[in-house]
Amino acid sequence: MSESRGAILVAVLLVAAVALAIAFPQIGERSGPIVAERAAGASSSNGAAPFSDFQKNEIRNTVREYLLENPTVIVEAIEGLQRRQQPAAAGQQHSGNNALSANMDRLVNARRDPSIGNPNATVTVVEFFDCQCPYCKRMAQDLAKLVEEDPDLRVVFKEFPVFVTESTLANRAALAAVKQGKYQEFHLAVIKLRGAPSENALFRLADRLGLDQDRLRRDMESQEIETMIQSNYRLAQQIVVRGTPAFIVGDQLVPGAMSPEGIRELIAQKRKGSLSLIHISEPTRPLY
Repeated sequence: MSESRGAILVAVLLVAAVALAIAFPQIGERSGPIVAERAAGASSSNGAAPFSDFQKNEIRNTVREYLLENPTVIVEAIEGLQRRQQPAAAGQQHSGNNALSANMDRLVNARRDPSIGNPNATVTVVEFFDCQCPYCKRMAQDLAKLVEEDPDLRVVFKEFPVFVTESTLANRAALAAVKQGKYQEFHLAVIKLRGAPSENALFRLADRLGLDQDRLRRDMESQEIETMIQSNYRLAQQIVVRGTPAFIVGDQLVPGAMSPEGIRELIAQKRKGSLSLIHISEPTRPLY
């Protein structure tokens, strides 16, 4: 490859890298230098001398000037990327919708899942959560208040320890508390803990709430609870839950934290029968 053709290749790759970096900074930071290095390496692998630092800097300056004079190039690159991504995203969304519908009974009617509110309610809200997720912590009291306000509402909790090492112990303890009729109290107490919930902290909470600690420990170590947690992992994967909290209201999966008003609106839509099968494939924040 001639030096001029190599320069053109580098320029084209840099345009793409710059466009991606603007649209997706976290990708650009990782990809930009690698793209440049590989492009430069490509010319040298064919026998031509690699670019000097001065030449590379000149190329970068040329590309920068070109982009400033022709900013629509960036828009065109982003639009092209989006067009290529749309079929895959649509297929994933359709798959998630189908899985949500197919697993509705497991989401709403699993007998072992802890729940609060009216067991015979006509509206059920399902939450996948992690006790250390700050958004889950923020919403815990909101959900409890909604149940108090609405006698025809039930909230099902899917213990989903994505902070695996730190949270699994607390999730096991909370599920074990179900057997002593203390899930809601224990759940809210754990949510209020600061930092990773240690075994000592969990058993202090259990003692304060009047739980039998020996029984709690035995139940925490049971295969039944391990099976429940693993089942929640598989279910989350099937319906494309990527973050916590994630809510299912009617046929709708809503990732990310919501305001109490937002949840009330979804509940109202469910009662009116106006919720359609909608799956939001992108979470509003990273997985916790």
